[in-house]
Amino acid sequence: MPTYAQTISPDNLLLAMGIFCELHAFLTLFKWCALVPYVPNGSRTRVRRIYRRYLLQILLALLVILVVTYLRATVLNEYSLFLNNLSYVMWLMAAMVDTFVICLILIANGLNALNYETLIETLERIELALDGWIVGQQRRHSDPQYRWLARLSFLLCIVYHLYGFFGNFVGNVHLVLQIRWELMITDLYLCHALLLLYAVGQCAHGLRSMCRDAMDRNDVSELCAVLRLREDLLQCVTLINRIYGVLFMGVSASWLVSITCIVYFDFIYGGLQLNPNHPYALEHSIMLIWKSLLVTGLFGVAGTVADKVKQITQSTQLCSIVSLSNRPLANMIDKLLIKCHFQDIHFTVYGLFTIDNGLNYMIFSSTITYLVIITQFRQLEIENESKVKGSV
Repeated sequence: MPTYAQTISPDNLLLAMGIFCELHAFLTLFKWCALVPYVPNGSRTRVRRIYRRYLLQILLALLVILVVTYLRATVLNEYSLFLNNLSYVMWLMAAMVDTFVICLILIANGLNALNYETLIETLERIELALDGWIVGQQRRHSDPQYRWLARLSFLLCIVYHLYGFFGNFVGNVHLVLQIRWELMITDLYLCHALLLLYAVGQCAHGLRSMCRDAMDRNDVSELCAVLRLREDLLQCVTLINRIYGVLFMGVSASWLVSITCIVYFDFIYGGLQLNPNHPYALEHSIMLIWKSLLVTGLFGVAGTVADKVKQITQSTQLCSIVSLSNRPLANMIDKLLIKCHFQDIHFTVYGLFTIDNGLNYMIFSSTITYLVIITQFRQLEIENESKVKGSV
């Protein structure tokens, strides 16, 4: 019996363009930045030979980042005379956190190069099967607009970072501190991860329709094929957790540090007084909104996609296969369905915490606690400064 992927004719080959083919421009940029080992092009013959070159590319990228970080640390030391100790620590955190994030992402991607290949092959197999089922059922094919979403996110990232550079540009501050290329690369990589999660959600929605169709037609072979594809999709979830777990953790940490630094320099450092005439009030507000949209969007999309994966076999709660002559096969399917109902499916950061809307509250409460501690330290610094001035 032919598989769903084999039902695609050459005339319908364009229907099988998946997420990795649609994001070819994104992946090409990430390949230049050593974030991905290669750009999928349908050929798997030379993939293994690329990994050694990819590891060398990662080492070169880390060396460049190390040199730039050294230059930034040297320049920061020149400005440290004009800052208090706590302010210097906050400024250093704001300047270095995204550099550490991009370094960790590079290292994690180098360790997960083989998982990247497996993710591409597995997700492409699911997308081909869905396209074959749509063609076989003579249904209307609605191709997700991955490419247009990628172009829109790329344009928004470029506009935001150009505005941030020219809006915050200061002539007497060294240029190496103001060109934050790692911020733009991390944001683009996060947009790529969001589109990948969206593609997984689209696959889950299609598999749910396939499962419902198999239950309606009492087609045991089709249901078994759907369950196998569902296991492949669960493998994709596991691979995404391994490959993008550092990214999920990094953007959360960057968001926490950004909010903390903005509140510190705009409110706490000025004597616990909110100054609406602060020279960078607008730029900091836009930065806060931008990072909040990215992070909350990540949490929301991840939680929604996980729910869609869980709902693939939801139709089996209302339907049951009847008139099966092969009772052992029916019992096997029942056991598989029960297993599906009790599986715990989430996007996580290496199992430490779940990526969903509940994480927003955890980060928000952690930020509040962090700000309270920083405020107390700032008050102690103010008291010490007053004592020193009084003794003089």
